[in-house]
Amino acid sequence: MQLVPDWAPNIHPMIVHFPLVLLILAVLLDVTGLFLKKDNWLTKAGLLLYLLGTIAAVLAFLTGRAASDNLAIPANTIPAVNDHTDWAEITLWFFIIYTIVRLAIGIILKSLTKIIVIPMVLIGFLGIYFLYQTGDRGAKLVFGYGLGTGNIINLQEGETKEIIDDEQISDSTFIVNKNGSWKLVALSGINKILSDKFTWIEGSPDNLGMMYDEDESVLMFHQTKEVPTLSGFVYDNKIKSVQVTAKINIDDFNGELELVHHFIDKNNYDFLGLINEKISLSRKTNGEVKIFEEDKFQNKGFIEIKVESDGTHFRGYVNNKMIVHGHDSEPKPGSVGMKFSGSGSISIKMINVESLKK
Repeated sequence: MQLVPDWAPNIHPMIVHFPLVLLILAVLLDVTGLFLKKDNWLTKAGLLLYLLGTIAAVLAFLTGRAASDNLAIPANTIPAVNDHTDWAEITLWFFIIYTIVRLAIGIILKSLTKIIVIPMVLIGFLGIYFLYQTGDRGAKLVFGYGLGTGNIINLQEGETKEIIDDEQISDSTFIVNKNGSWKLVALSGINKILSDKFTWIEGSPDNLGMMYDEDESVLMFHQTKEVPTLSGFVYDNKIKSVQVTAKINIDDFNGELELVHHFIDKNNYDFLGLINEKISLSRKTNGEVKIFEEDKFQNKGFIEIKVESDGTHFRGYVNNKMIVHGHDSEPKPGSVGMKFSGSGSISIKMINVESLKK
């Protein structure tokens, strides 16, 4: 018999209800034991349920984390996924700490007075509140967004993408949406768009050998081996939470490419970095680089790279497969773009930026 049924996207739905039932029942038995003094089994049963429920909560959290890392999450659901994850982590740590203390009081320190025991038992209701907040957000993901059901809702009801700037130069389209999202497609005329509409944070388009290849519909940057170039550009608007996707080919490039987001200035920004078939989520603060997480990736031909940044959560993907997942403090709103240093050729087909929150 297979562990995960065909209808289930992963094992998380099989586990998630166990901590809800076990921990809520543990709190209720604990409170009931205060009033039924002679029924000592109620207190013992409550302690056992706390232990089993906390173990189930650990399993639910780990399987939920694995599920979110392996699902292709639509951009508009990312904040909801992260919100659910944050509440799940708060709930998990509450019950780990509370269960240890509760077991100590119930087993080791039996002689403690009710002045201590009663408030400790009642604190368990705070755990039910955390469970409710976590469960409510999990239910929203399934029944509100259809995540994991094969019925993904791409836009919330009443939400529209209003284009306020749709500029077309020759056959190349650069679109900016009202919420700050933008998309740059490599077609003829893209050279002029990058020169006129983007801010160059390093170097300039004049010394890059920038060329549009009409046969392949790609923008190519040629950087000489004799003089490795440091170049970069951003579209100068500020976005709080963002998903950035780019389709690129760096087979003939020797150096580092950075998918830049939350750019404040050239010494302060976050980025997804690619160098020597290694991918990393990083932050530059006052010129110093801190790596959140790094791993290896396969680089052959055109690849789609993606970085998501929402709150304290950061994820990096290659060809829609999550490779790195890091956490750090929430960055300030900033600009998005691309930066590269090294020599050789880079080909770009598309950069798509989606603002995740209003």
